[in-house]
Amino acid sequence: MRYSNRVTRLVRLATFLIASGLAMNAAAAQSTPSPEIQKRLNAVGADLFSSSPHAAEAIKELKAILSAEPSLAEAHMLLGIAYRAQGTPEMMGEAVAELRQSIALKPSLTIARMTLARLYLDMSRASRARDELQSALEQMPGNAQLLSLLGEAEREMGNATRSVELQRQALQTDASVVQARYYLGLALVDLKQYPDAIRELQQVVQSGANPAEGNLALGSAYFAAGRTDEAIAALREAARVDPARAETHIQLARAYRSKGLLNDAAKELTLAMPSATSGLNALYRSVESDFYLEQGLLRVQQGRLDLAAQSFQKVLDGDAGHAEAKRLLTEVRKKIQDTKARAKKPGAPS
Repeated sequence: MRYSNRVTRLVRLATFLIASGLAMNAAAAQSTPSPEIQKRLNAVGADLFSSSPHAAEAIKELKAILSAEPSLAEAHMLLGIAYRAQGTPEMMGEAVAELRQSIALKPSLTIARMTLARLYLDMSRASRARDELQSALEQMPGNAQLLSLLGEAEREMGNATRSVELQRQALQTDASVVQARYYLGLALVDLKQYPDAIRELQQVVQSGANPAEGNLALGSAYFAAGRTDEAIAALREAARVDPARAETHIQLARAYRSKGLLNDAAKELTLAMPSATSGLNALYRSVESDFYLEQGLLRVQQGRLDLAAQSFQKVLDGDAGHAEAKRLLTEVRKKIQDTKARAKKPGAPS
């Protein structure tokens, strides 16, 4: 599905960088700030790399540190991570700027490049992510985390076969890298190799590393493979873990609609309703398009053709080149015209 190719653009529950245990200490040790600044820097880093970071407090502290030592690359890196941790579109540009500044000050700061690449992937700038990851791999050849992220960048650029190669290479280097198995599952779905994809994603879910992300991907794979009941079970679990995630509710609505459970599908779409301003930001547009596309398909199945046409038109308002929305809108308009024409015929029921 279109939205699963951009899964977690804005709100990733826990970055795999953190889940995989990448520590701040190794990066911080490369600089030589004063002992007091180093202590404060380590404290902020430990918080940001925890499961419950305090981004606002970290930003305030890091700005204070940078006012004392403005050329401290690690502080710029952590400030970029803190901006990203806030999870708002407005802060993405700030995060990019700080991460790039940290790399300019210390090109060997591989965690900064890795985090910048992850951010570029969140922003649908896969080619920029690939550039950063290739530079990082020159410094750390064969690193499993970097190989895995590079594979995801390739997948998002449409190179699923190359992505599979890189993910398998990463897992051969370190079989415990959950993100590589997750991204491998996504690439296999893109290649329509559903049994293999399901097997990989089941292992991701069993690991417990990221239950919302894993169950969403697994549910999507089940659905693509025609295993709708299993898809619904996995997607319900994803929704339970992260009820605010629109992508999960859209996919659940799709699964319910395929079984003719139209009331359940409508309820899920209500939970996925975009905000009044969400479409103004590029990070939301893919999810919003998926929402209106699914809403239109549900309305077609409900026989509400005029409203379905409105939904498909909203997809095109945000993405004029959306081929499926164009096709569906044309079909719906023809059905509406045919219905009106039949109604005008003598003897037609009123």
